Amino acid sequence: MTKKDNTDIEYLVNLEVMTIKQAQVYVEEKTGMRSSMFYDCVRPLLSPKPIAQNFRTNRPAHLVVRKEDVDEEIAKMKLKILHN
Repeated sequence: MTKKDNTDIEYLVNLEVMTIKQAQVYVEEKTGMRSSMFYDCVRPLLSPKPIAQNFRTNRPAHLVVRKEDVDEEIAKMKLKILHN
């Protein structure tokens, strides 16, 4: 393995991800938004991906989103406040 591959592996291992429920709580704390607003405004913009595979049922498991994506959506919402 080259050094570049090690860096990529380190990046992936340290990548912050959260479940939709964790993302909801995080957005509520950062914006003061209620949970119903999260599901109407933010949830449709996120694309959760499975982080694991359930080999017993052969289905994807544990859907997560990147923390960076959630932060980006919060920033977009707050940027609209500055431009209005």
